[in-house]
Amino acid sequence: MLRIQGPARRLCGGPTRRDFLRLGAIGGLALAAPRPALAGTSFGRARRCLVLFLTGGPPQHDTFDPKPAAPAGVRGELKPISTVIPGSYVSELFPLLAGRADKYCIVRSVTHGDRAHTSAGYTMLTGVAHPKANVESAGMAAPGPGDHPHLGALLAKVRPPGTAPTFVALPEVIKDAAVNEFPGQTGGFLGKAFDPVLIEANAERTAFKLPDIFLPPDVTADRLADRETLLSRIDRGLEQVSPAAFEGSDASFRKALEVIRSASVRRAFALDQESPRTRERYGRHLFGQGCLLGRRLLEAGVGLVTVYWHYEGPEDSPVWDTHQNNFRHLRERLVPPTDVAVSALLDDLAARGMLDDTLVAMFGEFGRTPKVNKHAGRDHWGGAQSILLAGAGTPAGTVYGATDRDGGLPAEKPVSPADLMATFLHLLGVPPDLEITDRGGRPHRACHGSVVKGLTC
Repeated sequence: MLRIQGPARRLCGGPTRRDFLRLGAIGGLALAAPRPALAGTSFGRARRCLVLFLTGGPPQHDTFDPKPAAPAGVRGELKPISTVIPGSYVSELFPLLAGRADKYCIVRSVTHGDRAHTSAGYTMLTGVAHPKANVESAGMAAPGPGDHPHLGALLAKVRPPGTAPTFVALPEVIKDAAVNEFPGQTGGFLGKAFDPVLIEANAERTAFKLPDIFLPPDVTADRLADRETLLSRIDRGLEQVSPAAFEGSDASFRKALEVIRSASVRRAFALDQESPRTRERYGRHLFGQGCLLGRRLLEAGVGLVTVYWHYEGPEDSPVWDTHQNNFRHLRERLVPPTDVAVSALLDDLAARGMLDDTLVAMFGEFGRTPKVNKHAGRDHWGGAQSILLAGAGTPAGTVYGATDRDGGLPAEKPVSPADLMATFLHLLGVPPDLEITDRGGRPHRACHGSVVKGLTC
């Protein structure tokens, strides 16, 4: 990933693959960016996308799939509350989102069966099962050059470069136990040129280390162009000696140039230009400010932003990995900032006329066990996960799918990560069966899933 650091400051049917040129030697130039939605279809409805990844795995029972009729050891301590959609319920900890259920869809039947953080995270971020799926040992699934690309990297591949980066991630590279990096966060087999621009948080997790992206006074546009030309020549010469050693060096420089040259992206970083009321509305928690920065980056022309829940909690639950004291952590530090930030985001996107063409997707790597363990926690569970989708042709005000009595497995309309990814690509104007090539010229399908018709309209 390209890290940009500096001082802290304040897509129902549609066209198929036959309608497009295959991406081969001409790379990403085969598709326009962004493609307008075709009349009567949801294909290409999403001009932009915001992925909110709740690292660690949020418990479905205690968020969007309450089970009040289940035994006490399954239903847990939290009660359901009604939403503004008759017959729809969420956890009592989501009062703000309960009042905005007409703006989003809950999918209760996402399932894949993997219980390991790193490989399950890879599956959810790429739509492809990791070769080491279902291996519980921490760190078994590590990033590699043959990884399938993240959704944002696929989008960057098919959308020609614009005045802003296509793919941005914040506020950190997520890791299991702060050590084992999740695969699936990068360009994978597409190469480093399709890695995200990474905007990191400061050490205190109170602000972003936003880039010092203004050119020095003595660096004119002509001098910048000269430097770009010189670097390209140097890199080409070095690649003749050892291509692998210098892979991505030119790509990283060009990513930096994308940021430097875009005045709208530069302005997006200035969160202090937002009113204090707006910043408070999103919440001063880093996740809330990340959602706000994500919205500003999308407005500035970025195609996809992923906001990862950051590593910030105590040893028994540093993220949403609530093996112990699940209910206390949900009440005190996990759900309230999420309720505040996501409700503010939905309101903000709607008020700005962006929700109709912005896809918002909130999910984690898996759900959690139906049964509460002896430590008042819930353990890893890939059998069922509840996720939230909003905007861009998703069916607002609905619940899709259902789980069994105990919330452990889908009882109807199961949705695999591959099908979920196919749906995201469809909404973003990318045929899921599109053929893309890796750095060695080998062909791959962008996705092996099928579009979930019930999640598009």
